[in-house]
Amino acid sequence: MKGKHSSQHILFTTFVLLAALLCSCKHEDLTVPKPNKHIRPAGDFIKNNYDFRLFYAALEYTGLATELNGKGPFTVLAPANQAFNELGVQLPEDFKKMNKDSLRFVMAYHILPMRLFSTDIPANGVDVRYATLAGKQLYASLAMFFPNNPYPQNYFTFGGCVLDNRDIVLANGVMHTLKKLQKPFPGVTVQAWLAARPAYSLYVAGLKKFGLWDALAQPGRFTIFAPDNKAFADAGITAADIAALNPASYIGARLFGAYILYDRQYFITDKTIFQIINEESRYTYKLKDDEGEFVLTAYYSEFTVSVAGKLKGGSQPVFLGSVTAPSNTWAKMDNLCENGIVHQLPGILVRPDQALK
Repeated sequence: MKGKHSSQHILFTTFVLLAALLCSCKHEDLTVPKPNKHIRPAGDFIKNNYDFRLFYAALEYTGLATELNGKGPFTVLAPANQAFNELGVQLPEDFKKMNKDSLRFVMAYHILPMRLFSTDIPANGVDVRYATLAGKQLYASLAMFFPNNPYPQNYFTFGGCVLDNRDIVLANGVMHTLKKLQKPFPGVTVQAWLAARPAYSLYVAGLKKFGLWDALAQPGRFTIFAPDNKAFADAGITAADIAALNPASYIGARLFGAYILYDRQYFITDKTIFQIINEESRYTYKLKDDEGEFVLTAYYSEFTVSVAGKLKGGSQPVFLGSVTAPSNTWAKMDNLCENGIVHQLPGILVRPDQALK
């Protein structure tokens, strides 16, 4: 009997241990991990980050904040407060002075209806296009330092805006932060963009006087480094001076055309992208209808444009002028129009006496 009881005891003990083991396995296999409650949907995440309070105010005013709490997935390109400050927006109330539809378009242009991590962008790709909630495509570029290095350094831009922080995981997508606001102008040509801004009236007058204006309304790809009125004033050139110019005496393609790149569309940061990829330190462009030469050099902290050409009576090209724009002025660059991009240039490249026929 003792042996029988002992055998039963051993069998019972084994059964208990086996049952405990099976229960343990069952619990481990079938338990569903709970979602991380600290990861919020895009709308709530932006709302609870002070650095993006102006971005959230614009989203809320245009109704996009609610959409960003939806299922998604979304990729949000979030401009920090400083990006709005540089364009004159200081308070959330400032958005209420703007056209709501236009503001909604610009904000929706910063949202992709997909989840796009930085690693999804092709390495050393330039102007790779992605659809946005605004219905227009944006341009993404990625230049990679030392691509064969296990830990390469990357230079990202969206619409000419440098990506700051990247791959912030959201409950319904991912967010990247931008140092600058993208500025798309749907349905607006570079000509219409300049015409609508009194700050460029002197440059517009020169373009019209020398027959360069009409082409800017045509389909194509233009890059314009447009000097504003202050640039002319600093050079001592007035509206009366421009009105008095005789087109028969000057090379208009140099005097006012030196600021236009035809069949080219460049964001300011593109030059840095090309420098990383192709080790090009400068970009050279022959002026249309002139022997002069335009040169663009860009770094991380500034860009410089310059022009060289032959003077009246001279046989060899000489340096005519240059303008350097530090990065803290880049907020007014990269105005993306239907047929090109307009950059504000804080200086002039050519004086009238350097463009005499």
